[in-house]
Amino acid sequence: FALGSPLPLTGLPADLFHLPADEYSALLRDRLYYPLGLPPLRHALAAYYTAMGVPTRPEHILVTNGAQQGIALSAALYLQRGDTALVEDPTYFGALDAFRAAGARLSGLPVEGAGVIPAVLRDRISATAARLVYLTPTYQNPTGAVMPRAARKEAARIAAELGVPLIDDGTLAELVLDSPPPPPIAAFDPEAPIVTIGSLSKLLWPGLRIGWIRAPEPIIGRLARLKSATDLASPLLTQALAVRLLASLPAARELRRRELRPRRELLAALLAQHLPDWTFRHPAGGLFLWTKLPSGDAREFAQTSLRHGVVVLPGPVMSASDRYTAYLRLPFLAEPATLRTGVRRLAAAWRDYRSTVGEPARRQSVTLV
Repeated sequence: FALGSPLPLTGLPADLFHLPADEYSALLRDRLYYPLGLPPLRHALAAYYTAMGVPTRPEHILVTNGAQQGIALSAALYLQRGDTALVEDPTYFGALDAFRAAGARLSGLPVEGAGVIPAVLRDRISATAARLVYLTPTYQNPTGAVMPRAARKEAARIAAELGVPLIDDGTLAELVLDSPPPPPIAAFDPEAPIVTIGSLSKLLWPGLRIGWIRAPEPIIGRLARLKSATDLASPLLTQALAVRLLASLPAARELRRRELRPRRELLAALLAQHLPDWTFRHPAGGLFLWTKLPSGDAREFAQTSLRHGVVVLPGPVMSASDRYTAYLRLPFLAEPATLRTGVRRLAAAWRDYRSTVGEPARRQSVTLV
């Protein structure tokens, strides 16, 4: 239950993962690095964002080795040691690592049921003199919250007015399980200092290390120079495969939805049956249930659950301020049989844990929030 990476998506035609002989031969003869990314892939990604309502040219695209590299490059561009980065609290722990590696001070933005509130964002930028803002507005990691359209529009206005770069991490945005989300924040001001990050890893395969950044052209140029200093360019063969896979995104989305939606429902039902006093949000997409324990410390419980053969991720791992000690991030990625076994073991671990802290076992109705 600690792993946030899905298994490779099966069901797509196998030939999508193989290059035609002539294209393969042409790439083998190519001696260029393409530091901004393979041109056909940059064109495909420009079309991808334009179709979502974000007018984009290939010059607005930088191909990266996964979304994590995009976050790290943005941190390196905008942050110097001692600068403040505003981050959601809780948030993706890989982003926290990247900002800490850049020497930043981290200041939290509370995540409500609809994500970060724009008025709070504006106030916190002024109060902290933040140099960078990091948001995951679509299926927020870990809460699953979705920032409404009006809030995205206001976030874009804040970034443009105050000149503070804003990262919109859309790594989970393709994992739509219910109704589609609003467009990316950059749709409301494509020339604002908004760095939109995406990836194929969560939708298709974690081993396909293809991510990208969409931003105004001057920002892309600066990010590309930073990337070239570390790896010159991303692998051409992988990028060529990504071009083919992007053309099959609608089919991939539907296949992943058919896989994940029943598992979300199963995990929710299992928790209601075996751990009815645990509460959680019911997300419209993404990969996780953000689950609250009725008592105790999730870090301590994680040690107990480990003795029962279950690894869980306690909330403080995903908090810049070590908050959310009563929370666990539970992914609904595993096969149904594994989910059933895992929840039974969690229930046994919970009984064990509560007995050690001297709390009587209680049964309450589950609350879906």
